[in-house]
Amino acid sequence: MSINQDVLVPEAIDHDIDRDSVFDPSQYFDQWFRDLEVSRTQRVAEDVSPDDSCMSIQSLPGSNCEVTFEGVLHFDGHSMGNIRSAGGALVITKKGRVDADIDVGVAIINGIVIGNITASERVFLDSDALVKGQILTRRLSVKPGAIFEGDCIFIDGNDASSIQPESLEEQEELEYLLASV
Repeated sequence: MSINQDVLVPEAIDHDIDRDSVFDPSQYFDQWFRDLEVSRTQRVAEDVSPDDSCMSIQSLPGSNCEVTFEGVLHFDGHSMGNIRSAGGALVITKKGRVDADIDVGVAIINGIVIGNITASERVFLDSDALVKGQILTRRLSVKPGAIFEGDCIFIDGNDASSIQPESLEEQEELEYLLASV
């Protein structure tokens, strides 16, 4: 080994090194960073399929905006604005909190809702749900552990005989939405 300009270099490769140049790590960093970006982009593309009709929203505490959507919305944040969708499904996760009114087709609650929930099809309160307000719906399911403080008014079927049992397709859809909570 020979020592040259304060650099320890093995003699076998000593002839290939330009002794006047200074080692510049930026080119290696830039290449590493480009490779990292490509890897990250490929991973995101694999996680999101083009036919996915689900959407997720994460908000900052105290957000005050009205949300209107179609399809399925997974809400994982805190909002003080109303959430509306004529026939959509709203899934509020354990971390989700809504301090406003909800008007959707299907509401699956596993977080906190302080406000009224109107669901044209059904409302499902999972075991970690806390709801303070009025619920207006055709069907209501409450798992043990859920807390509901308020009134429930059943719409589109004042007569108990007019409420049909859930079809297998409706049960499978509910199970699919619950699996993502």
